[in-house]
Amino acid sequence: MRSPQGEHNPVRECTGPPALTGVAAPAAATVALSASAMTFTLDSIPNSVTNLKLVILASEPQSNGVNRAYCKAAAFTSLQTPVATAINIKADYDAKNGTPTAGNPKVFFRYFYINTATGEKSADMYVSAKLG
Repeated sequence: MRSPQGEHNPVRECTGPPALTGVAAPAAATVALSASAMTFTLDSIPNSVTNLKLVILASEPQSNGVNRAYCKAAAFTSLQTPVATAINIKADYDAKNGTPTAGNPKVFFRYFYINTATGEKSADMYVSAKLG
């Protein structure tokens, strides 16, 4: 785009914001937690996962006396494409938060979808797991 004086103008025309479509919350999830494995499995996924990413946040290992620590959940792994199979999260979790132990066997998870085309976020979902 050129200004009336013929100089280059770096301002581009805006085509408008993306159309918001809403993002449904993820299905319930199961976290399998043992000394040698930690997997995250969604009960179901949307028919189309185009532009959808799954964000999984987790607390550090908590003691048996802690009943709710979802607010302590923080990012520990990269964005995931929603899949119908188990996602192995153990290496990423252990590297960030340490390994759950008999003294601190509980982990609290918060997860949601992000639409990468519009930036929309779904409602949060929660699940916890206990070493065993």
